[in-house]
Amino acid sequence: MAQVRVRSKNQITIPVRIAESANIKPDDLLEITTKNGVITLTPATRAPKHQSALSYAGIARGTWGETTDEIEAELKESRDSWNR
Repeated sequence: MAQVRVRSKNQITIPVRIAESANIKPDDLLEITTKNGVITLTPATRAPKHQSALSYAGIARGTWGETTDEIEAELKESRDSWNR
């Protein structure tokens, strides 16, 4: 396990071996998080993107038709096929 020293401006140096294995290069952006006392550095380009469920709203718009009548007709046809 590598150790690093926190300097006066809260700076640390990532050991070369670790930076190379994580493909971290000079000027890369890292996101830093802490949870239960564990600090995690993640390259910003690989950071998980958390999206709200609302970001999917309307994703299937137009799939079953554009108007209420078209949608009702499509649903009726689908339901009728279940009884065949």
